[in-house]
Amino acid sequence: MPTHDIPLTLLDPDGGWINAPVHVSELDELPVLLHFFSMAQDADSNDFASLQRFLAELGPRGLRVIGVDVTHSARELRDTNAVEAFAREHGLAYPIAVDDGSMAQAYGVKQTPAWLVFDADGWLRHHLTGPDAARRVRPLLERFTQYDTSAAAPAP
Repeated sequence: MPTHDIPLTLLDPDGGWINAPVHVSELDELPVLLHFFSMAQDADSNDFASLQRFLAELGPRGLRVIGVDVTHSARELRDTNAVEAFAREHGLAYPIAVDDGSMAQAYGVKQTPAWLVFDADGWLRHHLTGPDAARRVRPLLERFTQYDTSAAAPAP
């Protein structure tokens, strides 16, 4: 579903961060994929394998991936060790926000996993959910990462 009126500004949830915090200013001019997931679902349901492929293939072209754990307990919010262990178990090395529900509500995420694609200007362009969301999100990510930011600058 294309969307054009929600900026990428809600990256400081009260729950904290796993791996590294991200500030919106670090994302200027970069396409961003927010992947909302729940630890209550298994790795296949969350489709972490596709996410890892996107990061490996499109990360060098500028794509930033940020996971968002939609918590289901006050314990997770108080103690992020369970989320950290989950991330380590599934090889999730990118930044993960631990959401108290406010990010999910603000972005209209009603089910997980959800894939939110932001353009390089920081605007939400696509919000996908469902069993084939990873397949549908791939061409969108490729379109938003057409340039290669890792290419060396031309010689003077």
